[in-house]
Amino acid sequence: MSPRCTRTLVAGAVTLGIGLFAALPSAMSASAATTTGMPTIKAHHALYDVGVHSDVTRAEAASATASFGFTHYTASVKVGGKSYTYTIAGKNPAVKTSNPASTITAELIPVIIKVSGTGLSWDPTKKDSCDSGASALSRVQNSPIVKSTSFSFGGTKIGTVQATISVPTSQAAGIPISCGNGNVVAVNIKYLDAKLRKVLPSLKSQGVNSSTFPFFLVHNAVEYVGTASNCCVLGYHSAFNPSGGVQTYGIGDYDNSGTFGAAFQDVTAMSHEVAEWQNDPSGVNPTPAWGHTGQVTNCQKNLEVGDPLTGNVYNVNLNGFTYHPQELAFFSWFYHQTPSLGVNGWYSDQGTFKTPAKACS
Repeated sequence: MSPRCTRTLVAGAVTLGIGLFAALPSAMSASAATTTGMPTIKAHHALYDVGVHSDVTRAEAASATASFGFTHYTASVKVGGKSYTYTIAGKNPAVKTSNPASTITAELIPVIIKVSGTGLSWDPTKKDSCDSGASALSRVQNSPIVKSTSFSFGGTKIGTVQATISVPTSQAAGIPISCGNGNVVAVNIKYLDAKLRKVLPSLKSQGVNSSTFPFFLVHNAVEYVGTASNCCVLGYHSAFNPSGGVQTYGIGDYDNSGTFGAAFQDVTAMSHEVAEWQNDPSGVNPTPAWGHTGQVTNCQKNLEVGDPLTGNVYNVNLNGFTYHPQELAFFSWFYHQTPSLGVNGWYSDQGTFKTPAKACS
């Protein structure tokens, strides 16, 4: 995986081995149970980073940064006389060095979801009729999220383990589709996240630990928050503090069902979450309040570089396939810096944001 911190201009270039993404709930209406034993729901909005939150507090993040085994830096920025301290993956781009790149090991872990009693499974390692050309895993492995890719923003060049989870029908619902096994599966996010946190320690023998970034890849599988009518989360990144250091991780849906439209397909969610993990691995980096843009209808105070532009995607043609990563907000947008430190003086990587974030209250 090759997400670059320079894409958000907040850290030195980072090359990941393989990697992550996140999402919010949206209103859906539940209907009578289907013959599979799962209720049927209708997809509405797809959002990110809701329903599961980091267990690492800002105080713990400040005192436990040494527990991150991967390369990172901690710095502060002042806005209106107030200081904001943040920790970001990679090397500090403000410090000149002969080798600004960092290599961070990340494990791409395909997750096979099986819903008990239905005979249905969602397997990212296998091709299906949603894409008969390649499996979700193969598409991701050949995507710009994983492969070293030369990006050019406005003409400026920027650079270049498997698990199975069984889910009871009481914790799942189906969104009917016309390909694959006929459903996008929606799983209770609390149930799923608890399973993932239990799986992580068992992967230590495969190299997963606080110095790496494990990303769980699912295929046409999303999450709901609390009840099936509160859907759909396309993925998230999170962190907790077990013995041995702060463990970061993420999960994301490779979607080719068409359920959520052109703004949420293939690696869109992954690009959102990889960047957010990179800029806020602990999930608690503070910012001045911002909002009323992207998926955020009120105000937020965190360095989530995907949320302000949720729904804005662009095309990257690679290995004979067109991928759809999401546009991301730059560091200077959040911290009201003029001029922007971003490429071309922009405030987002495709130039949608022309000025810093407006104050939000």
